[in-house]
Amino acid sequence: MKKRLIFFVVLLVITNALRSQELTKARFDKHYFKSYLLDIKDVAISPIKWNAKQWVSAGTVLGTAIILVNSADLEVQQFSQTLRNDKADNFSANFLEPWGSGEYSMGTMAVFYAQGLIAGNQRSKKVAMLGLKAYLVSGLYVQIPKYAINRMRPYHGETPNPFGFEGVSGDAWYKGMPSGHTTSIFAVATIVASEYSETIWVPIVAYTVATLASLSRIYDNKHWGSDVLVGAAFGFAIGKLIHRKNNWGLVVK
Repeated sequence: MKKRLIFFVVLLVITNALRSQELTKARFDKHYFKSYLLDIKDVAISPIKWNAKQWVSAGTVLGTAIILVNSADLEVQQFSQTLRNDKADNFSANFLEPWGSGEYSMGTMAVFYAQGLIAGNQRSKKVAMLGLKAYLVSGLYVQIPKYAINRMRPYHGETPNPFGFEGVSGDAWYKGMPSGHTTSIFAVATIVASEYSETIWVPIVAYTVATLASLSRIYDNKHWGSDVLVGAAFGFAIGKLIHRKNNWGLVVK
């Protein structure tokens, strides 16, 4: 608990050093909450508006995921389990998994918001509120493929089975693909990285944390490698869309 408190205090100091912007006031008003509905709609119809590059990117992710399922998921899972030890288990459980579950990512957004209130920094508040929205919207949408694909996780069954796709007709809800933790942390990381893209170390730190937290899902034997890949792409796409669309209507003064 003490280490976590120190971490968030240090984060508050770092956040205070980030560049601010003169924005229209970021607050929890009707425009903010209305933007949830607009973002949910935009995510739903976004494939209709994809350009050739976006379709190629989506196809590349899907194709790579299929290759992983057929030729690497089981090997990656088996190798990851040979790395298990008490110290690594503790690090994964206490310092990596909480980013995907929302404990650390939403704690970080709370720090951004607190700094914004204390310093009158509208940009910090903007990041916090967009991060919260990305977390909730991505958490909503990730349930659709989870239930539709209904993939067994590595710990389900007598032996790990990367081909355990049950679909909606399955006897149980395994919800393995994509990784929800990965989707959430990449959505939030993408908001932070996109907003502070002019500060080179911010995207590096944001995506490094997201990647490590995502890899911990493989290490913890909760997901296959392809689950994590699809989750990362899904979260990144949603985070980018929410930031780019600016359905909230905030503008630089």
